Amino acid sequence: MQKDNSQSIHVIDNSIREQMQLFDRYGDNFFSDTISLIMNFEPYTHKVVVGRPTRTPDHRVILVRRGTTTINVSYNDYTLKEGHLFVIPANSVLIKKAQSDDYNVFCIAFRIPEIEHLGLIDYKESHMALSDSDRCMVENYFRLLEQLIKTQNTNRRSVNHLIISLLYSVYSLYQESVRPVPPVRPDRSLEIMNGFTRLLLEQEYPARKMEYYADRLSITKGHLADVVKERSGKTTMDWINERTILLAQAMLASTDELIEKIGENLHIGDASQFVKFFKKHTGETPNEYRKRMR
Repeated sequence: MQKDNSQSIHVIDNSIREQMQLFDRYGDNFFSDTISLIMNFEPYTHKVVVGRPTRTPDHRVILVRRGTTTINVSYNDYTLKEGHLFVIPANSVLIKKAQSDDYNVFCIAFRIPEIEHLGLIDYKESHMALSDSDRCMVENYFRLLEQLIKTQNTNRRSVNHLIISLLYSVYSLYQESVRPVPPVRPDRSLEIMNGFTRLLLEQEYPARKMEYYADRLSITKGHLADVVKERSGKTTMDWINERTILLAQAMLASTDELIEKIGENLHIGDASQFVKFFKKHTGETPNEYRKRMR
């Protein structure tokens, strides 16, 4: 089968910037090593491929201007509509399931060290429908960012601080949108389960040894295994393997990375070990999956 050489918006490492720049016909958008600002999504909408997993290297804040899309983020489905705000943490795996022809967004993608320690972006996506006034406020942030970024000799720190201000506003909006939960007694097992899944999701390539997670949570491996099994019905290795396969699929579908290198990055071993691991969990070899998704 002849390979389709058409460009598409697949997000893995820095390829989003390289690919989107090819379609930025009107110069409405901005791309750098740490920030991408999408003010006009229209040149790219027809290039999006449905059903192919991709991994986001950056944190993202998306404001839907019009149209709809249905997207799966780390096993959760979301339908985004006009006026919806969506925050996607770095290292998420996305699968576009549907998208209207008129879909258009504002989007800021960034990886800024100062933000990592503020607790403004949890390693769990957040989705909310904005009121007209809140939507206007968020849109003004995007337009101010556009003005700052496109001004020559703009101080990078001023851009970073404006993004941080946007995140504080988004965090406040999300807290207001979540119904208050009556106080309950602390649930230690729930804290452990949430801590385990957070550790799993925040890693670019998840650790495959239980010691890593148990040590970070200050508990024993046995206690961690018991809690995860009780809370989810799955073992810790089930969770780790599912995350590993999802990332492997994203890399196979969205890059030309060698099979051996993918296995090495995911801590699986050499190429033959990775092929066995992937086929065991998906029923097909990495090359078969790659060909099918291309």
